Amino acid sequence: MSAKVYRDKKALPLVERLKEVVKSLTIKCVQLAEQGKKLTAKVDKQQKQISRLTDKVMEQNNTIERLQEKASDFGRLERHLGRDQVQLIVERSKVLEQAEKANKRPKHAFEMSR
Repeated sequence: MSAKVYRDKKALPLVERLKEVVKSLTIKCVQLAEQGKKLTAKVDKQQKQISRLTDKVMEQNNTIERLQEKASDFGRLERHLGRDQVQLIVERSKVLEQAEKANKRPKHAFEMSR
């Protein structure tokens, strides 16, 4: 087999196949790089969301701790004053708050004169 025949029948088809393989691998590499960028952005977004939710959970834990302390204080108050006395004070306070709300509401008079 001569060099020209070898080149035409073996070498050039091999080079063409190699070019196609390199071309397809390059395309795949670019696609994977884009996919990697998208996934990285998604991970960053989720990390921010996790951080925000973690902060919210911490705030709620603090609120729960404060409420538990207030419940303990309320229990102490009930033990000292008696349940009936505490209930009476709470009911009076509610009535006073409702009266204050009623006084603060603006009174609109919608009278139509002809």
